[in-house]
Amino acid sequence: MLARLFSAFRQVGEDLFHQRLITATAGNFSVRTARGFLITRSGVQKAHLTPEDLVEVPLEGPIPPGASVESVVHREVYLKTAAQALVHAHPRVAVALSFHLEALEPIDLEGRTYLPKVPVLAPKTVSATLEAAQSVAEALRTHRACLLRGHGAFTKSEKERPEEALLEAYSLMTSLEEAAEILLYHRLW
Repeated sequence: MLARLFSAFRQVGEDLFHQRLITATAGNFSVRTARGFLITRSGVQKAHLTPEDLVEVPLEGPIPPGASVESVVHREVYLKTAAQALVHAHPRVAVALSFHLEALEPIDLEGRTYLPKVPVLAPKTVSATLEAAQSVAEALRTHRACLLRGHGAFTKSEKERPEEALLEAYSLMTSLEEAAEILLYHRLW
């Protein structure tokens, strides 16, 4: 199972980078474990992950050194929702639209099917804080994705098998960005 799980982490890192949903060292993603969650290290090249680039973070207590700075957000989501995996990325078009929308409501069929409404959150701090974490966790209780205005997006999956959950959360991120692009092109027309 660990080999399949690492393979999923590696695939998601490569795909997020190649789809231009993150820059080389940006973004982070995680899966729930028996004691907490496994998350990408801060500052590592996501398109070239090694097993050492993953850190297990407990649901309580201090966050281990090297874990993603967004671990506080992932922890809060795992504590408050049924999420089994989370992906955090910076989809360019969706982030651009976040400056102008209260919610991204897709107009395309796939977007409406998978992400009928994506709330845009605007806490005073939008990265690596308890305030941001609480805002994201609250949104992900009832939505599969949310945007932090001007920062990025979080997508979740509740699939039971961790590798499947991680791949589904990644898939939802691509659906979010595609829906944002279609919405933007439609408005430009």
